[in-house]
Amino acid sequence: MKIQIIGAGSIGGSIAIRLSKCGHEVSVFDESIGTTEALKRKHRDISISLKICESADLTILAVPMSSEAQLLQSVAFEETVLDVASVMQPFQLIARKRKIRFISGHPMAGNEHKGPAGWDESMFDGRVFLLSPAEFASAEDLKSVLEIIGDLRSSPEYLSPERHDLIVSRVSQAAYFLSRALLNLGSDFEKYTGPGYASTSRLGRQNRDMVIDMARFNGKNIASSLEEAEIYLRKIRVAIENEDLNELEELISE
Repeated sequence: MKIQIIGAGSIGGSIAIRLSKCGHEVSVFDESIGTTEALKRKHRDISISLKICESADLTILAVPMSSEAQLLQSVAFEETVLDVASVMQPFQLIARKRKIRFISGHPMAGNEHKGPAGWDESMFDGRVFLLSPAEFASAEDLKSVLEIIGDLRSSPEYLSPERHDLIVSRVSQAAYFLSRALLNLGSDFEKYTGPGYASTSRLGRQNRDMVIDMARFNGKNIASSLEEAEIYLRKIRVAIENEDLNELEELISE
């Protein structure tokens, strides 16, 4: 399959390396020439594009969400388009208006590294790849995307865009801010921390531009999830202040 990947960050670069090794004809476009040259050195069969081409079988959008919105609104995509964003609804709306053969995709994988430092072709192994075909995506479009997901060694699972955006706000996006709270508490004492602190604070070290985009495109769901977390934490704080250990035990046993 001829695959164009737009964006060579940790997700896009990792996908490019894996799919190229699986025998696909992969070309990558990224605004950073240094990044694409590093990717070419990593795997010589990957082609580097100096512009977005129009002859691919499948285009994968692996760019920041603000950039994805601009691309979907401005580029005349004729081929199947798959994205890897952590939000679905806003991009489905754009794709519907422009009649793009679009499939929302969200691999539940990643790391805290940015760009080439985050390339890891095995990051998708055994991970769930959430999918939601938009209105103008055909059965053949979905078949192509499922082939790619299989090559990434991921498992597809279907969700509506609305359900997806609610779920990720609770299990991923709100967790970033809870992790940031821990980093703020421990910032002056990190030399005393152990592996528990490291694993719990990992999310809070993610790409900040990506976090701002999450708030921009899924802010309502994130705010609601954080409100529930705030209510729960307040109950815990009050139980501790009142030395009500029975109440505390009940709260942490739920």
